[in-house]
Amino acid sequence: MPPQRFERVKQHIVDTLGAAIAGSRLGAGAATSRLVGAVGDPIGSRIISACAYSRSTEIDDVHLTSCTTPGSVIVPTTLALASTGRLRTVSDFCSATLAGYEALIRFGFALDGPTVLHRGVWPTHASAAVGSAAAASRAYMLNTEETVSALATALAFGSGSPVPAPQPLSSRWVTLGIAAASGELASRAACEGLRAMEPRDAVSPQLARGLPRRCLFDDIGMKPFATARQGLAAIAAARELVERNSIEPADIDSITVALPELLRRIVDRPATPATRFESIVSVQYQIALAIIAPDRLLDIDRTPPLASKALRRLQSRVDVRRARNLEADYPDAWPARVTIMVGRRRFTEVMVRPPGDAADPLGWDAIAAKFERLTVPTIGADVSSRTVRAMQHAQPNDVMPPLWELTS
Repeated sequence: MPPQRFERVKQHIVDTLGAAIAGSRLGAGAATSRLVGAVGDPIGSRIISACAYSRSTEIDDVHLTSCTTPGSVIVPTTLALASTGRLRTVSDFCSATLAGYEALIRFGFALDGPTVLHRGVWPTHASAAVGSAAAASRAYMLNTEETVSALATALAFGSGSPVPAPQPLSSRWVTLGIAAASGELASRAACEGLRAMEPRDAVSPQLARGLPRRCLFDDIGMKPFATARQGLAAIAAARELVERNSIEPADIDSITVALPELLRRIVDRPATPATRFESIVSVQYQIALAIIAPDRLLDIDRTPPLASKALRRLQSRVDVRRARNLEADYPDAWPARVTIMVGRRRFTEVMVRPPGDAADPLGWDAIAAKFERLTVPTIGADVSSRTVRAMQHAQPNDVMPPLWELTS
């Protein structure tokens, strides 16, 4: 693994761990904790809970061209495996994590995740078991035949049919955790000699295309705050316009957001949000929040969503439209054009790569600040800072820090 990729794998491990710790405090996280207490398999219960915790926050990492969120599946899997004594070194842990990321991303890419999402398929769920099986196959040191069997068995588990998310205690996140745990179990089945035939379909050749020259993991990005990634560029552009031009929120007459159509369909939600999930998906609400109360963007709970008079007024002035001239960039980038009118003055910003995108990645300082915001209420400032430092300075042959203990 090249040093730069090794460093980024470590960063994504820390970022996902922060999301998992924060997600354990949400209502759905508490319900998940009660559920997994009844699961007899300690590895499976750890994977299910940490996966559900991290994905429910909507602050985990995301890969655009596959439309998947790999960290929420793979890092809980490798953490659970490390808790059993496997993946003892940082190199072992990061290698298994990278294998899982790459398999999950490639499967989502082969499915054409950005397109099938609009046909009712959840690309991450469809890819979860395959990614988890790939990571576990490295941890269990399976040979080629055994790994093929594990991956083929895992294909039986990812339906990709999502449970709707708007319910305050939706089971959506648990279904993803179960899919991830099934992938690890598929690898254990291969260890016991249980075999599945190598799949012979159109997806298979795409899974390894370009390897080892091309690693799709390198194209993954992070979110600076909880949001549907489809709206991140618009939120960042609006915030930048206001700050750069010293625009007072009360002076704004209108905000026009132009998005590629497949992005607009997801985040164009003008109604005042009634739930936490609705507040995270609505680009109108998120832009108003970013301008009126930017610190509240960092609140992953948002129960109930902030609904001040000034915020409702500004949200009502956000109009979302289709941007045909930006659609050539999609899905390699998820861009936005934002125009703010203040009287006769017009301010426009086109944002193609918002902060956190793979082309503008968060560095260790930003990741540490995000981790602290997410985790201090649960594990305290001292443990939070020590955790980030331990991974930031970890070398390949070092013993892996016991990060799994923080998700218990």
